[in-house]
Amino acid sequence: MTDMTDVIEVVVCAGGAAWELPLVRAFQRRELGVRVARRCVDHGELLGTALRDRPTAVVLDASLPWLDRDLVTTLRRAGIEAFAIGNSARLLDRLGVHCLALDATPELIAAALYSLESPVPCDPRSAAGVGEAADGTADAGRIVAVWGGAGSPGRTTVAVHVAIETARAGARTLLIDGDAWSASVAQLLELHESPSLAQAARLAADGWPSPFDTTVQFGPNGLAVLAGLARAELWPEVREIAWRGVLAAATTQYDVVVVDLAAPIEEDEELAYDRVPYRRNLLTRIALERADDILLVAAADPVGLRRAVVAHRNLTEGLPDASRKVRVVLNRAPRAGRRLQECSRSVEEWMGDVPAALLPEEAALGRVGWEGRPLTEIAPRSRWLRELRSSLAVVRS
Repeated sequence: MTDMTDVIEVVVCAGGAAWELPLVRAFQRRELGVRVARRCVDHGELLGTALRDRPTAVVLDASLPWLDRDLVTTLRRAGIEAFAIGNSARLLDRLGVHCLALDATPELIAAALYSLESPVPCDPRSAAGVGEAADGTADAGRIVAVWGGAGSPGRTTVAVHVAIETARAGARTLLIDGDAWSASVAQLLELHESPSLAQAARLAADGWPSPFDTTVQFGPNGLAVLAGLARAELWPEVREIAWRGVLAAATTQYDVVVVDLAAPIEEDEELAYDRVPYRRNLLTRIALERADDILLVAAADPVGLRRAVVAHRNLTEGLPDASRKVRVVLNRAPRAGRRLQECSRSVEEWMGDVPAALLPEEAALGRVGWEGRPLTEIAPRSRWLRELRSSLAVVRS
């Protein structure tokens, strides 16, 4: 390697592993053609240094607990490859990490660095950007996002019953509680709060050491359910790449994935963090971006309609592609024909289409929360259910 004219720059972070200092000293030999730009001590220093200086690669110890899919994909977006030295119980190659044995010589490591083709920054929305799904296959199922404006228009109630009705129709259906602010699906269906989305996100970040279905429970009519965050403060555990990995895994195993989402989609929270921020609203934004269909649930009253219009406008401005997939579901629709017509006209005027469903007031819905049973069991002939079923043509198309 003495004829090398270009020197490869690397950043090393090994957490004090025994191989680190000997390797750094070996790389001082000019004939190897590798220069250590910096030795870092932790995740934050490594990521900040790498994104600022843009080395060719980072060299890490395989046992570092924070070596996960989010880190690797963030580096690869910047055109930086990750190498891991040593043994690990995790399948790091699934994360896109180049693995080297603990006894690899400096010459072998340098050769591996030089064998890299020019790295191409990855698109986080692509399968390559998030790594493989749980079984390595391509997405197959549809994602139906149930969303709406601020307040309580009935998003979770609609999401639960859309999922149940889809399962009853024979489709393999998964309901995900993706509300990072106030998860409630598990409580509504009297399911355990664990396993949950947080566990699925950890598995996705580690390259699926355990199958996706170990995080799933079963509810009414064979409906599979991925419970939400047991405590709202756990939201930082679900990072962007892990969440994309969860959605990718879900769509490989289910025909329809219904995702119950919180209202906020603003990204102002990014301003409080560094270049790789924790973003509480990313669960909603990414699910809306990935969705095949979006059911925007709006309460059929003046306040609820205004909130829905504002939410739709924010979606159109922030995620214009997603806004074209929206169907409006009016919940708690008034009985009076004139009021109902006014609501429908307002939806068409301000959101560009007539409502996909007009769900009336339904007293039996109060029993759903108290008894932990869906309306399908409490009042199977409910007019509310009949109206909801009329909107499912969107999901099945």
